[in-house]
Amino acid sequence: TKSSWPVRAANRFAANLSMRILVVDDDHDQREVRTMLLERSGFTTLQAGDKLTARAMAAQHHPQCVLLDLRLPTLDDGLELIRDLKKLDGTVRLLVLTGSRPQTFDSRPEARMVDDLLVKPTSTTELIECLRRHE
Repeated sequence: TKSSWPVRAANRFAANLSMRILVVDDDHDQREVRTMLLERSGFTTLQAGDKLTARAMAAQHHPQCVLLDLRLPTLDDGLELIRDLKKLDGTVRLLVLTGSRPQTFDSRPEARMVDDLLVKPTSTTELIECLRRHE
């Protein structure tokens, strides 16, 4: 009913409010779009465009989840960030986006540190469902 809408919306927002997500992508436009979509879905977001900024943001703001592009701009940058984030907080959930799954990724130790890997293009629905699985 119309009168229950604000309550449902408030409950949905409150459920997501506890999930603070750090969005890390060296592509400014992709980072902005993802951030906007996540905020419209009620998540609290932070942004970083490189591994150094991401480390600093994670240390200062303690996100519950990091959504990161695997190549920042290189695969080695992304792998290093995965290791650093887990060292900083072993409980942080890491969701990795990649244009194509690197053939050697599954055999790397960083693969076991990642909670989910999504291959781009990823729909908004798929991304939000993945985040909800890791709340």
